[in-house]
Amino acid sequence: MKVVKRRNRQMTMERILRAMGDVMAERGTEKAGINAVADRAGVNKVLIYRYFGGWNGLLEAYVQRGFFLSMFNEKFLESVPDHLPVENRSKVWSDYTIQFMREFRARKPSQELIRWEMTHGETELARRLAAFRDQSYKELADKLAPYSEYDPIAIMSLMISAVTYMVLTSSQRDHIIDIDLHSESGWERLETAIRRIYSGLSFALEHETAKKVEVK
Repeated sequence: MKVVKRRNRQMTMERILRAMGDVMAERGTEKAGINAVADRAGVNKVLIYRYFGGWNGLLEAYVQRGFFLSMFNEKFLESVPDHLPVENRSKVWSDYTIQFMREFRARKPSQELIRWEMTHGETELARRLAAFRDQSYKELADKLAPYSEYDPIAIMSLMISAVTYMVLTSSQRDHIIDIDLHSESGWERLETAIRRIYSGLSFALEHETAKKVEVK
């Protein structure tokens, strides 16, 4: 009986979190609320308080359980192999950034949440959500970065910020220079650029490292 109850609770929590995503996509994070989420999920709002503690807990659970983006949870990090050969890491970095871009493009609730954070960055909740994502980035960098002395966190920060801006701005403008943000061919160009950047970066770092070894 306890197993059934636990499973039912888990299913209800997931239904609530999915409903939250639907409400944020329709109304934006600013205008979403527990009543609207409860109505969409078909549950009593008391359950939301019981399971999540309120609105802040609901938002945090949405991000931490992978509803924001699939790579922001422990399962994704565990899926990355330990001791990955250096020559394979540029592909993993490229795949990660491209997956981030594809999911962020597809998930309007996630876009709305970032827009909300950008205008409420001074709040404790916004800082906690950002800190959780930052920790996920750092753990991935620590696991994958082959050359810590080249500040992979700074490189990753630039790439993620660029992707975030491109996706958010695509709802307000058609092009950046001659990149068509309203066509798949435009986004394919950006994906190709990401792969080239990481591949070129990997080559450059390996070359610099080899030069240092020769000098010694």
